[in-house]
Amino acid sequence: MGNTPSLIADPRVIPATQEIPETQKAFYVLEKNTDLQEVKVEVKTDVAVPKPKSGEVLIRVVAAPVNPSDFGVWTRPSASGNDYVPMVAGTEGSGIVIASGGGFVANRMVGKNVGFVKPKNGGSYQQYVIVDAMTGVFPLSEGVKCEDAASHFVNPYTVCGFIDTLRKRHTGPLENIGLVHTAAASQLGQMLVKLAKEENITLINVVRREDQATVLKDIGAAYIVNSSEDGWETSLRTMMKDLKINVIFDAISGDMSGTLLNLLPNGGTLFAYGKLSGSTCNGIQFTDLSYKNKKFEGFLLTNWLLEHGQGLLTMQRINAATKKVHRGLSKPDGWSSSKYQDCNIDNMFEMLLENMKSTSSVTGRKLRIRFDQEN
Repeated sequence: MGNTPSLIADPRVIPATQEIPETQKAFYVLEKNTDLQEVKVEVKTDVAVPKPKSGEVLIRVVAAPVNPSDFGVWTRPSASGNDYVPMVAGTEGSGIVIASGGGFVANRMVGKNVGFVKPKNGGSYQQYVIVDAMTGVFPLSEGVKCEDAASHFVNPYTVCGFIDTLRKRHTGPLENIGLVHTAAASQLGQMLVKLAKEENITLINVVRREDQATVLKDIGAAYIVNSSEDGWETSLRTMMKDLKINVIFDAISGDMSGTLLNLLPNGGTLFAYGKLSGSTCNGIQFTDLSYKNKKFEGFLLTNWLLEHGQGLLTMQRINAATKKVHRGLSKPDGWSSSKYQDCNIDNMFEMLLENMKSTSSVTGRKLRIRFDQEN
């Protein structure tokens, strides 16, 4: 027993698989502003490349997506009025592990293509990131291109969280399980359409334009409500009643919160997970929450993942979601795949502002920073 190597402790530092530069390029948000056009940004070219500590890995970033949740932070005031500290933007990405700081898990990652989330040296919009090997690195399956896994985490895992939460909150016969989703033509919404179809879940999609409805019809959506049409509330209420649906996931908030809670069947649950309206949740009626026993809650991916703490149940949940996500990524136009418009770190912000002028910016392709194409 005394000579048996530990599965956790491994002090060796695996040599880097390629030459590591001393400095790198990184995209900084210098100053927030409620108007995205006025946000101050800078691409710095002399940012030090950090060294991983034990249990951490150094990843050469191949691609990073520009998620709405990323640039949404740039227009949101800092918590409690604290002064904003300039930082590297971005939440997730994909790349190649090129060095380990030591430890069994970290050492096993070296040389692998991975998806990653929450770098320790800032955000994902930089050429090299340090990530916790145990909690933030996801080795990619055979057949999954590294650049195609740039958005492997936030949207797909959120969809998995929706469906898992739905199964727990649904009341009534299992054959009638289903949900309502707003902003349904988004990248996340399109993933939900595909996975719900695979898992025999009824999905009512709420959109605000006819071209968005067409996008969803083309990928197999069966139930669509256009909130720009007269009488859409009556249509949605009737559809939920007929299909016996009593769970809603809302990305809009604002006045939509009160409207949806009012339309929800008694005993149902409305989850708010986004604020596309730019406003807080309005119009919540006491009678809906009390006499009609409706529930109004928030949904956050991190809370769902860590619902059971940081033990075995959480690892099982993450592993199950990872297998499901990678299965979708390995297929052409699989459920967890994203549509991208490629850019580089220097022209990303300009392209983002231009895209935001288009009414189809949320429905269309997501910007993807390609670091593997840097000169």
